[in-house]
Amino acid sequence: MGPLPSTVWGRRTERLGARVRVRQIVVSFVAAASTAIGLSACVPQARVDAAEPSGKSDAAAIATFVAVIDGDTIETSAGTVRLIGIDTPERGECGHDEASAAISSVLAPDDAVTLELPAGQNDQDRYGRLIRYATTPSGIDLGMLQLESGNAVARYDSRDGYPAHPREQDYHAAQRATVGPDGSVITIGCQAAAFAPLTDRWWEEYSSCAKLKRNDVGHPIGPFSRDDPAQAAIYEWFAIRTGNGGDGDGDGLACE
Repeated sequence: MGPLPSTVWGRRTERLGARVRVRQIVVSFVAAASTAIGLSACVPQARVDAAEPSGKSDAAAIATFVAVIDGDTIETSAGTVRLIGIDTPERGECGHDEASAAISSVLAPDDAVTLELPAGQNDQDRYGRLIRYATTPSGIDLGMLQLESGNAVARYDSRDGYPAHPREQDYHAAQRATVGPDGSVITIGCQAAAFAPLTDRWWEEYSSCAKLKRNDVGHPIGPFSRDDPAQAAIYEWFAIRTGNGGDGDGDGLACE
């Protein structure tokens, strides 16, 4: 057979060139895909980690501090919080103002505060207050702050019938305040007055009839008559001077 016409040969050459170009495109596409897969496997770990959850326990939350209620209770955007495991003086008792001021010294309104509920603790107390550890942005545990400052006693834990909490042992070790005969908290700043030699006006040790009735040192628990000269000073103390209305019904007898 003779030589192919130039037109036929040209068409075969064109088809062969087209096949080569298709193969080149396929090879280039496969190479590009392989490169992309390889690069995705090399994404820095820090960027992957950044998309993962922080791992913070659901029992801890950030709230906004609103105000001090007293040395062991604060108001936050999450609600009223009673600090776990401590007790400070009640309103009207020696040391109350100092304990409240201690919290104000480390937290200002609108500051963030971390609230933590340990496993096994009750979520709220009988007054509906949240029971939490509270920690400032700088890492100060408010409960420990009060104990180390001598403003609080370690209380309401496994030693007196409440749930245990993780910081219980450390709290008791840090306590500097003491408990008075009537169960009240005697802060470091109030101990000199609390343990001064007793006078014959023993009733002035008690800021309410309720505390008097809990005494275990043998003091009379009432009632005290305003019409009895021997009891008139006691009546005046509980009915008027403590501010707790010891003669609530006005019948002339206090601490009935």
